[in-house]
Amino acid sequence: MVSDELGMQLHDRETIGEQLTAQEKAQLEAWYAQKDAAEKSMLEAVQLPLPNLVVLQDQIDIAIKQLTTEVQRLQQITQENKSLREEIAEIKQQFSVPQSA
Repeated sequence: MVSDELGMQLHDRETIGEQLTAQEKAQLEAWYAQKDAAEKSMLEAVQLPLPNLVVLQDQIDIAIKQLTTEVQRLQQITQENKSLREEIAEIKQQFSVPQSA
């Protein structure tokens, strides 16, 4: 097992282009392998389970039904507004026409 201190020193030396001996290269590779293994273990420990696709599809279906309901409601309101605008226009027209006595 390579200590973090030695591993970091070897890494720093290699990244600046300094030549390492065969033993130092082996130590650096071992340190990299240790770090990779530790990172892998950490990621596996916190990995969240994939959501159940059936549950996701059910949620999507519910959302689609809700959207469909809201679209229908908006279409109904739009039609009601159109009817009211037409009625208002008729009333305005009745009041704007001079009444004959």
